[in-house]
Amino acid sequence: MPSVPITASIGFGPVHTPRIALLAGALAGLLFTGTAHAGTGAAGVPVPTGTEALTRNPLYRSGKLTVPCGHQLEDSGSFTAAKKHLTAMLNCLDASWSAQLKKVGLPFKKPKIRFMAKPSRACGSAWGKNVTGRYCDNGRQLVILISDYAITDPADPVTLHLIAHEYAHHLQNLTGMATAYQNMPARTKAQALTQSRRLELQADCLGAAFMGSVWASQEYQDRDWKDVVDLYRQSGDEEVNKERSHGTGKNRVAWLQKGFTAASPAACNTWTAPASHVA
Repeated sequence: MPSVPITASIGFGPVHTPRIALLAGALAGLLFTGTAHAGTGAAGVPVPTGTEALTRNPLYRSGKLTVPCGHQLEDSGSFTAAKKHLTAMLNCLDASWSAQLKKVGLPFKKPKIRFMAKPSRACGSAWGKNVTGRYCDNGRQLVILISDYAITDPADPVTLHLIAHEYAHHLQNLTGMATAYQNMPARTKAQALTQSRRLELQADCLGAAFMGSVWASQEYQDRDWKDVVDLYRQSGDEEVNKERSHGTGKNRVAWLQKGFTAASPAACNTWTAPASHVA
């Protein structure tokens, strides 16, 4: 049985309790499929393949993310202002992760970016209810729907982590993890879902590692991270997914905290973690 398609989208919602309710109903629809492209890095390091691409990837040895990102938000209240801010944060993601890959000699290429003002087809399929972002693996493209909430508060840390999570799927593509995942044998549906959870929890963690590295520069407060954690605690499979493809709320929070505290991909090796940590 091949690896299951990956679904990983979360909706933007209003602040605090209303946002929790919206998020809990929005984990659906992001298709992450296809095959990553092999290559070599600037130092001639081959992109890893097979199981070692997951368990011993050079990315884990790249150290902390250290590229500073200045406080970006200057305006809000319009599609143009939200797009400007989110573009700046995507540029920060490019700078941060390209520096990480350069440290270990792996190749980097920016994802293509497409912003939408209203739902449309993306990645070859309909957008889907409550979907806010997709990573199209074959085209290496991030598609982001700028919703009314994103227009109101484009600097919401939940919004930033959603984008950082989707960007992590691009990173998995660049580092050979996506290909290794797609090629993993799975004799049962349960085994395939376990592999899906390892991939998705890793994206949670890598996104949080980026968040930890830019948190102070974005002038976020402790209560803002508590909001992010509380939202993910209530977005586990037991709450929102019919299939156990993303992890329990407890495990999602655990990997978020690991990545955020370490600000390093070294904390995000879900592929060697005990089964209980990726349930």
